[in-house]
Amino acid sequence: MNYLLEIGIKVGIVGVMSYKMDNIKTTTQKRHNQVGRPKLVVDLEILGNLAQIGCPNYEIASVLGISQRTLKRNFANFIEENREKGKASLRKKMWDKAVKKDNTHMQIWLSKNYLNMRDKVETQNVTEPLPLIIEADAEVVDG
Repeated sequence: MNYLLEIGIKVGIVGVMSYKMDNIKTTTQKRHNQVGRPKLVVDLEILGNLAQIGCPNYEIASVLGISQRTLKRNFANFIEENREKGKASLRKKMWDKAVKKDNTHMQIWLSKNYLNMRDKVETQNVTEPLPLIIEADAEVVDG
């Protein structure tokens, strides 16, 4: 445990995660003379990144190797904060694309969604009945 603190890894409530390029694996802490399941330590950086890109809880739990219940119980506030950071980041990118890069399509989308602007649609109500045309000649069928 002291080794983890010396190298600068933050230890969370539930477990230690080590991140590799191709996979993520969990490691357990050895506990002496304690009852119950060994605790896992979760890498908060990975958890925060997954929350920022909008991953649902079941995906985050699967990647981290913990249950959704544990994730929600121990990290709900942390996940919510990082999801809000992700939304703000996306909003900033959209704004930059609309204003700095002068993207007309993004400007229209933002004006409709934030300024409640709408496309003007004109409809005409027709109250006159359609004319009835019965001026057809009958055909003679030879049988």
